[in-house]
Amino acid sequence: MKLNRIVFVLGMLPFINCQAIEVSPGDFEPLPAGANALLFYYQHAERSDLYQNGHKVSDNAKLSSDVGILRYIHAIGLAENLSWEPQLLLPFGYMNASGDVGALGDTHGFGDPIIAAPLKWTLPTANKDVFALAPYLSIPIGSYNKNDALNLGENRWRATLQAAYIHHFSEKWALDTVADASWVSANKDFGATSAKLEEGTRYEYQAAVRYQWTPSTTFAVGGGYVTGAATTVDGVDQHDGVSTSYGRFTVTHFVDPTLQIQAQLGRDIQVDQGFKEGARLNLRVLKVF
Repeated sequence: MKLNRIVFVLGMLPFINCQAIEVSPGDFEPLPAGANALLFYYQHAERSDLYQNGHKVSDNAKLSSDVGILRYIHAIGLAENLSWEPQLLLPFGYMNASGDVGALGDTHGFGDPIIAAPLKWTLPTANKDVFALAPYLSIPIGSYNKNDALNLGENRWRATLQAAYIHHFSEKWALDTVADASWVSANKDFGATSAKLEEGTRYEYQAAVRYQWTPSTTFAVGGGYVTGAATTVDGVDQHDGVSTSYGRFTVTHFVDPTLQIQAQLGRDIQVDQGFKEGARLNLRVLKVF
């Protein structure tokens, strides 16, 4: 058993939370001016492989998560081709560790709420491409306990800036590309000794190809890559920068013109540091009113 190596790796993982801002295919298509949207997300993920510096140190490091998000969006038309969509996201959930990482325990509660305000430009191209800039701010009031390895809140501010471009090849085919950078303030109450946790910039790139099979049903295949986010604890480098690639398959269906359901399957392809997702299921319901 690789117990000593597993304990060492766990010491290199300052926290585990739901900090990524992943985009579903079609998310940056503008809503009609004046419209409101209410969304509910549910995500279940399973992990059993644990990596350190690109090497697997356990295949029995079981970590499961069930996360929900409530999201409200209001669309404001600023010009004929420009919309602003201020929004609020409220995450909550449950995580449980077992197997070789059972010492991590479990946790439940609320994540840090997120406010966002994307600007979306509809461009004068042949098929109305879209360019968007989306700032996000996570407010550190979610569930956090410095003595817990698993936390849904981060106990620190997080600012993220996303840039997106949607190229419509035709009425049926589109390519979504999204890049973002994320910065965090220091967590000055990390661990039992209330150490100072700092993290470098985190970068993510996402892309997906969409095909509108029918007027109400769309399929998408895509993936992404995450890098950066190396941490220090009281100035000591933890050598834990991430390098993760993942794949996604998405089906979206309009039950009626104002009600949409979406299902997405995915998994991590390659992980250098931390837990590797063996399977992920995302479900989403969207209501426009």
